[in-house]
Amino acid sequence: IGVTMNKLLKKVIKMNTLLKRIRNNKGNSLAEFAVTAAMMATLATTAAPRFAGVGETGKQNQTMANLDKIAKMANQFYMDKGSPQTANNPMGEGQGRIPGQERYDTKIGGYDKLTDLEDVMNEQFDKWDDAEGANWRSVFGTARANPSYTGEYNFTDDDGTKLGPTEWAAYLSQEEGPIVSPYQQGHYIYIVIPGGQREYQNPETGAFTLLECNECGPIMVIADAYNPSKFWTVKSFN
Repeated sequence: IGVTMNKLLKKVIKMNTLLKRIRNNKGNSLAEFAVTAAMMATLATTAAPRFAGVGETGKQNQTMANLDKIAKMANQFYMDKGSPQTANNPMGEGQGRIPGQERYDTKIGGYDKLTDLEDVMNEQFDKWDDAEGANWRSVFGTARANPSYTGEYNFTDDDGTKLGPTEWAAYLSQEEGPIVSPYQQGHYIYIVIPGGQREYQNPETGAFTLLECNECGPIMVIADAYNPSKFWTVKSFN
């Protein structure tokens, strides 16, 4: 019984962590997203990693802070793009999108919907050289990754007409430069689930259906390639 209760507690902790990572609480589609996040959480079998030593704990805290900083950059970019083009906002496009997106309803990486990430972010994608990395894109460009490990990475640069690394770089402080993972093998990567859609879960069957939703924005997941299943954050642009 004790083992069962511990597993249940860990699932609850994971679910709460997932829901707290949703940075936007507006829009009807957030309810569906919360359901999806909860579903992802029920598959979790372990709680947050336990690190040995203050040094490792510091790295964990630092990379999570970095992910949050990148998410805030994306939010500012999205708002700038969503505003009309003016002298004060020459980057305005009249509709928000995420760095690297061609439009708000196009994906970045290899996932069409959030539920595609269930197994990926639930312990499966746990190392920088995992083949799953091929579905992800570098935030600041693979040229800025640790050259000692670039041969082991499977993620690539976004290569659309709106280059992700270039658009991300425009929001970096020149003094600070690219945000770097505290882990030698780490590198910041991301995917974008297209806007213009939402997932609905049938309460009777539990099955998910993809529905059209013009007012629904994209969803972005950012991770540290060192261990994406542990170090990641999600932001819904609704």
